[in-house]
Amino acid sequence: MKPWFGVVCLAAFCACGGTNENRTDEGGDGGMTVEACGNGIVEGLEVCDDSNTTSGDGCSASCMSDEQCGNGLVDSEAGEICDDLNALSGDGCDATCRSDEQCGNGFVDGAMGETCDDGNTTSGDGCSATCQLNENCGNGVPDEGEECDPGLAPPCDPDCTLPVCGDGVVNTAAGEECDQGDTENGDGCDASCRIEECGNNRVEGNEQCDDGNAVTTDSCAACRTALCGDGYVQAGVEACDDANGVTTDGCVNCQPATCGDGNTQSGVEACDDGNAVTTDSCVACAAARCGDGFPWSGQEACDDGNSSQTDACLNNCTAATCGDGQIRAGVEQCDDSNGSNTDGCVGCQNARCGDGHVWGGVEACDDANSSQTDACTNSCQAARCGDGLVWAGVEGCDDANAVETDACRNNCVAATCGDTIVWAGVEGCDDGVNSENGNCPYCQPAFCGDGYVNLSGGEECDDATNGNCSNCLLLNCGPFVCKQVQIVGPDGTSTTLFVPDTSLPK
Repeated sequence: MKPWFGVVCLAAFCACGGTNENRTDEGGDGGMTVEACGNGIVEGLEVCDDSNTTSGDGCSASCMSDEQCGNGLVDSEAGEICDDLNALSGDGCDATCRSDEQCGNGFVDGAMGETCDDGNTTSGDGCSATCQLNENCGNGVPDEGEECDPGLAPPCDPDCTLPVCGDGVVNTAAGEECDQGDTENGDGCDASCRIEECGNNRVEGNEQCDDGNAVTTDSCAACRTALCGDGYVQAGVEACDDANGVTTDGCVNCQPATCGDGNTQSGVEACDDGNAVTTDSCVACAAARCGDGFPWSGQEACDDGNSSQTDACLNNCTAATCGDGQIRAGVEQCDDSNGSNTDGCVGCQNARCGDGHVWGGVEACDDANSSQTDACTNSCQAARCGDGLVWAGVEGCDDANAVETDACRNNCVAATCGDTIVWAGVEGCDDGVNSENGNCPYCQPAFCGDGYVNLSGGEECDDATNGNCSNCLLLNCGPFVCKQVQIVGPDGTSTTLFVPDTSLPK
């Protein structure tokens, strides 16, 4: 703190208009004792006294500075131009206090990176405006007239000009690989001064791409954009590449030739229409034909791919039909290829009774029903009397025998009373009249008591209907109806008498 105090005191001394004499009070009466700088005695506020008042000899003329750099006093007569209270350089006042460390002050401040200082900041005079020596190309400082300096940092050409492709100087620091003095492409050194070669990861000259490798199966092969037909099989994209435009070999559009690609492979395919349709003229890359198993639209009705003539599709690829002469298994029983319905094959089924068609020489009729009472029996024979079947509307009966005395006459008419034929077991007689008169009332022989009066047989009455009749002869009971009574004689015999019933008038 002493130097600072000295400065303050010096300032106070000067401010008070003092001289180089110091005054002190040595008497009790307040008188001052004068202390003179230069008397060789350090006294009062003095920091030194070298017996003179001359500065620059290690003690200032005021004896207030020892003229040492770092004491905080700028001892200009000792050569100082600054004093920052330390003896360090690089802080704006160097360790000698003789330089403010500014370029152009005439001092070479090494701590500030100066290599020269000619007292100005003008370049071109041997010391640059930044106080750097050797204003020559290569000194590491871009001097006046220089574009750059290779000693400072690349890139810079040896002549201190900026590297330019085409200047004939290969500046590797600037990224140049070559420099032929021009900027033309295609001469081995491109316009950017890089060596032109495929695989250097740069697209140059006539290259379309350059991925920096020699792989020919990626998207850039031999520095050309991979494409179908370049002779290189691009992985993941192409399956083959035969470098031709032929569409009839095994590699088409860089894919293996396949059926359905629309290109007919020579020696392998007969056709290729590029579709999966199996009903046109090209099926599975072979010409459509009968027997290939695929119906050809507009040409074939069917195609089952076999040689059977008994299924639904004939070998000529026409649908099996009745009349084609081929017996379809499970469907037809016969097929005689004609339209006749009177032979043994009708509608491709064996002719039979009941099929509705009269089989010539076998059937007399065929009405295709199960009725046994119409004009055609179920055996396909014409209905007739005596066939045992009652022909509805024509026959009354048909017992299929020649007996005339049973319930059915031989003319297939039901036996009836009055038909002059005695129905055995039913009629006792039959006089062809079928009435209550005569000797054969209702086809039974007349007898007294049958309820019918047989006048031709001598009956006057018939006991079954007349109470005044006895033994079919009339009784005379007057105006009353006769009634029959039984009288039992003494001997116990019974006698029948007819007496008038007075309760019943005639």
